[in-house]
Amino acid sequence: MDQSLALLISIALILILLKFRIDIGISIFIGSMTLGFLTIGSDTFSRFVGVIISIDTIKLMAIFLLAFTLAYSMQELSLLDEFSNSVLSIFGRSSTFIIPALVGLLPMPGGAIVSAVMLRNIVSTFKIRAEDVTYLNYWFRHVWATIDPIYPSVIIALAVLEISYLDLLKSTYLITIAMIVSGSMFIRRFLGKHRGDRRLFGLIYLYPILSVILLTVSGIYILYSLLISIAILYIHRRPGFDRLKVIAGKVFNVKMMILVLGLLFYKDLINYTNSALRLLLNLSMLNIPLSLIAFIMSFLIGFATGIETGYSAIALPILSPFIGTGDDMIPKNLMLVFGAGLLGVMMSPLHLCLILTTEYYSADLGKVYRRLIPSGVVLMLIICILYVIA
Repeated sequence: MDQSLALLISIALILILLKFRIDIGISIFIGSMTLGFLTIGSDTFSRFVGVIISIDTIKLMAIFLLAFTLAYSMQELSLLDEFSNSVLSIFGRSSTFIIPALVGLLPMPGGAIVSAVMLRNIVSTFKIRAEDVTYLNYWFRHVWATIDPIYPSVIIALAVLEISYLDLLKSTYLITIAMIVSGSMFIRRFLGKHRGDRRLFGLIYLYPILSVILLTVSGIYILYSLLISIAILYIHRRPGFDRLKVIAGKVFNVKMMILVLGLLFYKDLINYTNSALRLLLNLSMLNIPLSLIAFIMSFLIGFATGIETGYSAIALPILSPFIGTGDDMIPKNLMLVFGAGLLGVMMSPLHLCLILTTEYYSADLGKVYRRLIPSGVVLMLIICILYVIA
């Protein structure tokens, strides 16, 4: 079968499975097997074994485990409580967007509910409308999604595109700025009214995640940056066996392991069969600019899946010929694809963070979208302008 047709069938199958709430890791694995059987037949099994025993797979598994170990350790060892109390004491009403933004440095499935719970007292104190706090908590929680080195979407991008974290940061930091700018139009009435207390020392409890960022930016491999940060955290907090057992129970997620294997298998087959390159070449024959094709494809995948790992795990391997890999990576193309994918995720009604926050505050989803859509339009315009002038 033609490689590009086989790839389209695999993508369609993945999206159908996701629509029926099949786990994304399992969906990508099934899609990968489908692509393999339609292109290389029985050789699919040997390719899969090769992926499993690959040192790159082992490293990526380790990075995921360590990233979630750090996130859940900070939660379990009360660093988030210390941090949130300090922010509330300093910023008062402004905490409605500051807390989600800073807690958003920690990647957790449905993590917006963590910051939503932290904001419950300030919401009642200042009588903030449910739709306002839902929007602020949801939008600002995700401003770091394209640059935070322990976010699954960033880790996946580094593996798929075979680039350094610094290369990715140079390509995607403008998306974070665009997210903040596009969300800032709604925060004017939440500024000011700070409390008198100024317990700035509480802000230091974000040191584990900040140390990962600083170490990684300085050139230390992310795996070692995570190990160092976790070691410092455990020396500081000295968790007992019971705490460690709780953390380990949250970290060892079989679904995440299946996602990593499915992703790397999909990437391997796409590269081996040249199916993504063939698909993009066929689409370019329709006289549609590749940049527009890449934007729409990444946006739709993000919108259909509702999670950051969706566009990074599905769109990036498919669009790698457009983005480039290794030393041939084109920064503005990566920015366009990442930005479009994140925009799709933020607009998706399937996004778990949006669902959980809306339910937690008993907000009207339609009224929440009245705030989300203008921010999404501004974000899209900024990304497109940045791409054109780059």
